[in-house]
Amino acid sequence: MYASSGLLIPNSRYVITGGAIKLSRTMQEREHTLVELARMEKVRNFLISNDISDMDSFRDYLAEIS
Repeated sequence: MYASSGLLIPNSRYVITGGAIKLSRTMQEREHTLVELARMEKVRNFLISNDISDMDSFRDYLAEIS
């Protein structure tokens, strides 16, 4: 099974962080899926540290870095 890795932003938006072929019951059981979990956590921490919690704050961040 292919699993996309991503984080949900309110209003049904996702930030896709990667993906992996999932051959086990949970993502904690295999090294390659642990890499995806670590990537999701890194993105999650980035979003939190930049006060990105919804589409408006995401757009504000994009405008700020442009």
